[in-house]
Amino acid sequence: MKSKKHNNRHGFALIAVLLLITALAAIILEFNYKSRMKLNLAGNFYLSTRALNVADAGIAVAMAKLGQKNDIHSDKMSDRFLSGTVRIPVGEDFCTISMVQESGKININSLCTSDSRQRRNIAEQLLRLIDQLNAQYGEHPPISYSIVAAMIDWVDADDDVTILSFVNGENTGAENGYYRSLEYPYPCKNAPFEDLKELLLVKGMTNEIFYGRADGNDNAKIKPVDGIGQFLTIYGDGKININEASITVIRSISDKISLALAQNIVEQRQLNRFSSIEQLQQVPGMTPEIYKSIREFITVKPDKTFYTVTSTGISEKFEQKVTVVLGKNEKTSEVNVIIRYES
Repeated sequence: MKSKKHNNRHGFALIAVLLLITALAAIILEFNYKSRMKLNLAGNFYLSTRALNVADAGIAVAMAKLGQKNDIHSDKMSDRFLSGTVRIPVGEDFCTISMVQESGKININSLCTSDSRQRRNIAEQLLRLIDQLNAQYGEHPPISYSIVAAMIDWVDADDDVTILSFVNGENTGAENGYYRSLEYPYPCKNAPFEDLKELLLVKGMTNEIFYGRADGNDNAKIKPVDGIGQFLTIYGDGKININEASITVIRSISDKISLALAQNIVEQRQLNRFSSIEQLQQVPGMTPEIYKSIREFITVKPDKTFYTVTSTGISEKFEQKVTVVLGKNEKTSEVNVIIRYES
């Protein structure tokens, strides 16, 4: 009997030892796993940080280019930043930089003066832009003229609903009463836009209207369409820089500007950029009547220009994107960061 009890004790001890070894193995494996995880996280953090630094280096390059005394378009290397995406090596990594000048777009903050008086010429320009964008859709255009009235109500300081009396059909804006009645209510801002994407909060605006539709589907008879966002800005004095504006924006300046005339203006500036507004009178198709109707609403070189610069830093498999809006004083060539985003 003693021998059996002795054997039982040895058996229990063996089991206890095995359980202890198993527990220790599990602890070691867990420790090893956590150590590897921490190493991976540290490595990922390092590469992510490096990619962000590379993106910042791209922003610094763009600021240096803009800070030159001469016009950025006068240097072919610098002009590449405005005509596409430029890839620049940064040590073992690289970044891509793209730049868009904002002065060739319609400034929606110019819809009202500081004392909430409407600027009818900006409102009418937006209406003409809407006509062009709606034409992409054919029989069922989605963009209502009332969006312009709603933009005015978003920007002006009062709580009076805007009615565009010179517009037939949908012409009424929206103030706090509308926004507070939504399922997820929020206030009407009654102040200038600080981010163009605020437009997505304005009554009548949708993602498709704002961003457009990049992909089409021939079978479903769905065509790609331009979004309104690419033609709008929140920077500048409200005048359109004719040296930077797209054909679509040029046509929106006046209902007297035809597609052919807008194309002629773009072709002319590609040969020689306009150094004065008066040179527009030499463009084929430009008449004294058209010139007189647009001259106070356009410029060829604003006192201050604004650029949206996007720099993507790439380090191995990691990417970090930095977008900044830069303001340049054309007289002093001083460049300042207005706003910065990381993604």
